[in-house]
Order: sequence, then C-alpha cells, then structure tokens
Amino acid sequence: MHDSFNLAWKLNLVLRNIALPSLLDTYELERKQIAQQLIEFDFEHANAFLAGDAQALAQNFDDNIRFISGVGAEYKPNKLNREECEGSHSFKGMLKTGAILQPARVTRYIDANPVDIQLDIPFLSQFRIYFFVTDIHASMPFLVEVSDFLINGESVLWRASKIAKGSYELFPLKETEADEYLQPERYNGLSKLFTPAIITTMEERVEIKDLPAMFRHSPWTFYLDDVGSRAGSCTEKWLGGLYNNEITIINVRPDGYVGSIGIFEAGDGEKAKRWIDGYYGEYLKG
Repeated sequence: MHDSFNLAWKLNLVLRNIALPSLLDTYELERKQIAQQLIEFDFEHANAFLAGDAQALAQNFDDNIRFISGVGAEYKPNKLNREECEGSHSFKGMLKTGAILQPARVTRYIDANPVDIQLDIPFLSQFRIYFFVTDIHASMPFLVEVSDFLINGESVLWRASKIAKGSYELFPLKETEADEYLQPERYNGLSKLFTPAIITTMEERVEIKDLPAMFRHSPWTFYLDDVGSRAGSCTEKWLGGLYNNEITIINVRPDGYVGSIGIFEAGDGEKAKRWIDGYYGEYLKG
C-alpha cells in the first residue's frame, strides 16, 4: 500500500508537468530501503521460527513492531525529507521528517467537531502545510506575510498551482462515490496542489473572518488544539510545545509523510518564505 502511495502522487505530478522528472528517482531511493528492511525482518523471523527459538522470535517481533505496523517505516533524508529542522532551537516533538504523521486529536473550528488531525484532510495528491501558533492575533503579521506570499505569483507553490489548475481542467479527476463523504472542494478550492491548515492553542476568541486570506479560503482546516489526551495536546505531542509567539510550519507530502519542519519567530516572515520556496523549489516546476 505504501509502495502505491509513494509512486502514485509522484507519477501524478510528473505526468501533469507540475513536478520535475527527477522526482521519480526518489521512489526507488525510498521504497528499496523499506523492502530491504522487510527482507531482513522476514529472514530473522523465519530463522527463529525454524530453530524453534521462541525468545528470538519474540525479540525480533519487539525490535520491529513499529516497522511492521507501518508506523516505523521511515525514509532517509533526501530532497523530499529535510534532515535538519529549520529554527533557532532544537526540535523536541514526536514528528520526524521522512516519517508519517502521528495520531492526534483537535477540534475542527467550523463545526466544533473533534477530529483526528492526521486523517482529517483526505489524500487528494496535494501537499499539506500546517501552521502552528500559540496566539493568532500576536502572530498575524507573520501569517499575513507568509500566506500572502504563498498565494501570489512570486512563490514556487503558487506558480506550480497555476500549472496544476490548467492540468486538472484539461484532465479532471474522475468522480467517485467517496467524494460525497470526502467533499474534496473543502480542501482543494484554493489550490489543487496544496492545502493550508492552521492550528492554535489560544483560548481567546477568534473568527474565520479574522484570518489571512489564504486561511479564509480553507475554513475546514482551521483547528483548535483543545482536545488533548494522555500524551498531551497535538502541539505538545507533535512539536514538544511552542514558545510564546513562536510559529512552526510543517510541510507534509501527499502520501502523509513529513517533509520538513521549520520553527520561526514572529519577525521571521522573510526567512520562512525563503525556507518554503527552497523546499518546494527542489522538485516542483515553479
């Protein structure tokens, strides 16, 4: 299944002329590594089973439980998976580039519905860009600067989004029965290439109309981090928390794997713009 996810979105973007052909090189680079790990696990497991060594069998299972469940299938650094977190201090969260998003619960603002954030935005061959803020009002200048950049002609993402728009108009996706439940228009109305989301821990009231234009166009991906669990809130679990007025941006690939993580201060708008453009400019035709 992960083989299919990995290849499908890359083929889609390359065939639609949205991404550079070199993007396809990352398929073998990433999945061959996972296949080798699976072979090694099966080899050790089969040998322990043949030898009747229950202890070795159990140990091999324990050592590889994250991998065989799919959660621990992690890709090494490459153009899609930035090894280092951009930011002024070390990253202490559970998220890891080259790994899938961890489960976490938040409240979807528009309908006050508790949701699993890692699953709420459906797989539509689009990137997801999560903005985590402690205080939307205090972070507003940063959010306006960066989001306005992403939806104007200067950014790689928006230039690539224009290519995507033309391609999907010429070769639209076929409608499926699942669309009635997924409602893709909630998530690709702004762009066929990326879906922005904003998550905040603030308790002070805020309205969708108060958000920058990019986020107003994606009202279904505005979340309040107020559900929590034994592992803490989504912000605590994913990021290890945020300092006051700090903004963290997470770029997530269309197959659900974390691509890059950036931590910024309120005055780092220009830095964040260059960082986002640098990431997507590696493989998109912008």
